[in-house]
Amino acid sequence: MIFSVMTLFPDMIRQALSESIIGRAVKDEVISLRCFDIRDYSTDKHRRVDDYPFGGGGGMVMRCQPIYDCYQDLVEKTGVKPHTVYLSPRGTVLTQKKAKELSALPHLAILCGHYEGVDQRILDEIIDEEISIGDYVLTGGELPACVLIDCITRMLPGVLAAESAYENESHYNGLLEHPQYTQPRCWREREVPAVLTEGNHRLIEKWKREESLRITAKMRPDLLRRPVPDGKRLRFPAKEDQEQLLTMMQAFYQTPGVLHDIPPAHIQATLDRIYGGAPDINAYLIQFERKTAGYCLLSHAYSNEAGGLTVWIEEVYILPDFRGHKLADKALREIFRLYGSSAKRYRMEITPDNLSARSIYARLGFKDLDYRQMIRE
Repeated sequence: MIFSVMTLFPDMIRQALSESIIGRAVKDEVISLRCFDIRDYSTDKHRRVDDYPFGGGGGMVMRCQPIYDCYQDLVEKTGVKPHTVYLSPRGTVLTQKKAKELSALPHLAILCGHYEGVDQRILDEIIDEEISIGDYVLTGGELPACVLIDCITRMLPGVLAAESAYENESHYNGLLEHPQYTQPRCWREREVPAVLTEGNHRLIEKWKREESLRITAKMRPDLLRRPVPDGKRLRFPAKEDQEQLLTMMQAFYQTPGVLHDIPPAHIQATLDRIYGGAPDINAYLIQFERKTAGYCLLSHAYSNEAGGLTVWIEEVYILPDFRGHKLADKALREIFRLYGSSAKRYRMEITPDNLSARSIYARLGFKDLDYRQMIRE
């Protein structure tokens, strides 16, 4: 994979990424790291790359010309227009999922800003997306660029000893990692948990998942709003599932379970939120014999009445070829298990004449609320 970094401080990038695992990846040519010094493209005799902002305000803003000429040289040298990222506090926050998506690209270009930022016109011209490494501000984009490159590189084949080296880490599967222990078994009267030393791998895996859930609930309860399925009954939609998920959503709005169709733009906006990792929405694909048999769409809200998280079951749909296997029933039971005690209430809307669905939901413990629903749109 090629990383091309447009920066005012190329040595800062090279030095930070020359050591340890990433340094070996560069040496072994698993990745190619190319740094382009933006100052080299300035037409100013003093090699200036910035100027005062229009409209006033403190600080300086990086000008379009040096960056654009740098970008043009980058494209000419590589022969293709790469996916180009600008590291910015206002960008989408970097996640393991985003890093995994970017790791599939053959070439990633990164623009590092400085001073008070970059002229918006160059961002509109060359940038495909903006990414932030957190909700704070740094003096420049070089450290975020190194973080992004490190995060992506370690998931490339041949960088770590095995794929399992990162698959079980924090955030990869949506949970924080379980505690780790090594020799000695007892240190300052603190014993390694006995289950890890007894050799029962089934119990060890159970302990690891339970500890991951416990630590996530304590340290990052927000992550549990999208509990991670095991992939057997339910799984998260992958990028390649998007077209099928769109088709199923469209089919759902043609069933007796809804009162009216919705605009296609609404479905696309929902898909964008699902794949963007929005915290207020969650979707699972329902599996049957390793095939996609349907989907369920959930949304999240805090309920004062319930005293915590309420999960709205927005849509449950089973493809015609897979009906008769009680998949909706089984999928919902699995959802209850995944959310566990973090969900205080489940809610749904159902049309009065949808008798088969009412029967399923009644068996699952749902009951009618004596409210009359009102909406304003």
